[in-house]
Amino acid sequence: MVGFWRRSIFMRLVLTFLIIMVPLYGIGISMYKWGVTAIKREILNTKAAQMSYYLDKLEKEIQGLKLVQSDTLYNDDINRLANNVPFMDNYERGYYLNKLQQRLSAIKNGSNYIENVIAYIPSIGRLIPAQGSIGELQESDMKRMAFFDDSTPSQLIYQDELLLLNAYFPPNYIKKSPQPLYAVQIKLSLSRLKESLKQFNLNENSGSFLMDAHKRLLISDNTASPTQESIRVLVGISDSGSGSMSMKGKPYLYIYRASSYLGLTLVSYIPESALFAGLGKYKFSFWLLSIAVLLIIILFSLAILRFIRMPLHTLIRGFKRLENGDMDFTIGHRFEDEFGFLYDRFNSMLGRLRSLIDQNYKQTIMVQRAELKQLQTQINPHFLYNSFFILYTMTKRGEYEHLMKFQLQLGEYFQYVTRNASDEVTLEREVNHARAYCDIQSMRFSSRIRVEFDELPPEYANTIVPRLILQPILENAFEHGLEKLEENGRLQIRFLSEKDGLCIEVANNGAPMTDEQLRKFESEIESNEHAEVTGLINIHRRIRLLLGSGYGLRIASGKLGVTVTIRLAVI
Repeated sequence: MVGFWRRSIFMRLVLTFLIIMVPLYGIGISMYKWGVTAIKREILNTKAAQMSYYLDKLEKEIQGLKLVQSDTLYNDDINRLANNVPFMDNYERGYYLNKLQQRLSAIKNGSNYIENVIAYIPSIGRLIPAQGSIGELQESDMKRMAFFDDSTPSQLIYQDELLLLNAYFPPNYIKKSPQPLYAVQIKLSLSRLKESLKQFNLNENSGSFLMDAHKRLLISDNTASPTQESIRVLVGISDSGSGSMSMKGKPYLYIYRASSYLGLTLVSYIPESALFAGLGKYKFSFWLLSIAVLLIIILFSLAILRFIRMPLHTLIRGFKRLENGDMDFTIGHRFEDEFGFLYDRFNSMLGRLRSLIDQNYKQTIMVQRAELKQLQTQINPHFLYNSFFILYTMTKRGEYEHLMKFQLQLGEYFQYVTRNASDEVTLEREVNHARAYCDIQSMRFSSRIRVEFDELPPEYANTIVPRLILQPILENAFEHGLEKLEENGRLQIRFLSEKDGLCIEVANNGAPMTDEQLRKFESEIESNEHAEVTGLINIHRRIRLLLGSGYGLRIASGKLGVTVTIRLAVI
């Protein structure tokens, strides 16, 4: 067992990786995640607490203002001014006006968020502000006096870029009276509220704003920006929450708190980059860890290269040489590990292959070549007999000119058939031999069969093909398809170019093949180990032996006859 661990490259590399890489990697990731999580959590918690405190303080401020506003509404001074002016002289009226203004001024000075407090008394047509001179009521003042919004408990009103608190007497005038007797309005200071929002900003790129229940922007610590507009859309309807978004490729973290009493939502956002400002103390550790990881990766890669990739590459080169037929070599390895075992088995396999090839493969190839030679040189006796009868007939008739031509064609035919010099010829020679055979048969069947033989495209003339692949197909067409026709027989030979080769179609309108004959042929060409090596099977096998499994014969049969297609590669 100990020897196995010492010899195993993979075990050594796995143990090295586990012992060194995993702890360092785990420590680095843990430190990073802990730092980021801690900073985010602290910032969010701090901001949430700060925002909750701010809203609570603002709620209490508004509640206090509404109390003093209500108290002022029921004060005797404002009631006298609204109801008893006809019974007062100028001195008395001026006295109560000044007294009311002083009361309003006290309310204003009681809160930093108040810009002004105004009393509206339509019965005397006067507007009494806490700060400023008493003036006459205008139409715009009457309109502002009528502002009302009871959608929230605080009844805050945001209108015409003003944030107001209105109180009326009687309180139910909105439903029962066309106009209140008088009103007290508190105008909140937007500038001071805006200034108070800046306490939530951690840096210049962060910001805060207030929006109403309809997500309308009310108050912002700075000018409205696309970032604020994007966050306003993302803020949910819940009382609190947080999230993240990206603006121009820059990620932001936002948090919001809502006040149901005020009907306002406070939103604060900060760039995520600001969250990592506190990670400066971890930079040194991070870079140290990164350098250590890089060195380990380099060392691990060199180990992989030395102990795995190079031996594998040597083995792959050996297999490629074997694929190319080179078996006169061996490969060696210095270590007694898995690759040493593989190399020994590979060398042993090479020796056994060489022995098997010498004893079996070469003999099989020689037998196959002899078999093909025999099939190439076989002569159809009927064709030979018919040729002699045609010679006899021409001699008897004295057709000496045709007789000489026929003898020359017949001599060339048998010379090509019986020649054993080469198993492979150019396609031009094979086509010329097939054309000569068709000419001979045309003399025999001139009144019954018409032969249409296309010209071979010049670019395919020098293509190398097995000898005697076209003429036997033509012979088969005459013998089994056309010979029994009494008239209108037709044999057509066409050459069709393809993307990666050439197709030769031999079509005749003789008797079609049955489905059983087609199935038998397909079965024989697919399992030619047990098929009789003759005729079309022989041609199909020789084409595949030379060109590969993608080439050979295809047969199609229909009502119009039989079509045999020879598919060849251009080599």
